Amino acid sequence: MQAAKKKLITLVVTTSIGMIVFGIWILAIYFGMLPEAKQYTPQPFADAFSGINALFAGCAFGGVIFTIWLQITELNETKDELKKTAEANEAMARANVELARSADERAVLEMFQTYCSDYFQTVKDSSMSVLIACVASRDYCEFVATRFFVAGQLPLPPGAWEKVSRVSYCDNFEEFVRQEQRNRYKLDELINFFTMLVGRSNAGNIVARCDVSYSWWRPLLWLIAKAQQNHYNLNPIVRQYATPMYLTDTLRKLDRIYSFESFRTDDDFWEFFLHHPKVRSYGLDDAYLARGSLASSQRQPLPATA
Repeated sequence: MQAAKKKLITLVVTTSIGMIVFGIWILAIYFGMLPEAKQYTPQPFADAFSGINALFAGCAFGGVIFTIWLQITELNETKDELKKTAEANEAMARANVELARSADERAVLEMFQTYCSDYFQTVKDSSMSVLIACVASRDYCEFVATRFFVAGQLPLPPGAWEKVSRVSYCDNFEEFVRQEQRNRYKLDELINFFTMLVGRSNAGNIVARCDVSYSWWRPLLWLIAKAQQNHYNLNPIVRQYATPMYLTDTLRKLDRIYSFESFRTDDDFWEFFLHHPKVRSYGLDDAYLARGSLASSQRQPLPATA
């Protein structure tokens, strides 16, 4: 609206100046042709037009000044428009961030509702059955860690049952074998849940206020993460076919969210794990006390068969 008004004013001013100049030119011709003009100059017509030339030169200079003024005004208006556009873009960016944060917060709350559901209680119970068995038997823990990879998988060690039986609800090894795979699938589902939970980077405060019992899961999941990493490092065939391992990064993010001090070295983890009161209550396998590699028995590369 202001631009249209300005164009109209410019048109009126330019037209008025043109009409004034044209009127002066007509008057100069008129007065130059009058006989009385010869009383003042021998060449009234030429002198009149000389004056007009000076007038035109002055008008041209005034036009230059007027043009410069218009350009300065337009530059200021452009600057104002750019400033308004930048402010609008910034406001839109803030709104998008808030919208994304709100979306992440809603997603976290929905995930927390899933975590508290009856169905997910089955996931947690099954996962805990696997994790407690990993604490009770180092051999079984190595087996579980290898099952996260498509290559280099170990068979279920029958000798692990003697230690696992002390913490298992199964009456015999055959029953344990029937339930064990289903429970491992539930553990994988639990790990995926935590991976998606920390993926909501804009909702860390909301995640921290959701009680997902991370202090209970932490030593057990870190045990699996360390076993995974060890198996990955020791076996080239695993590295060849493995997908990226997200569990370690997921646990580091959860540590930050729930204000746990991160493990800087493997020794830090083993110091934490071996003295954890809950871990020891699960019947900690003496094989862990050496604090050696979780896969110390796997010094040779495994075959490519899954």
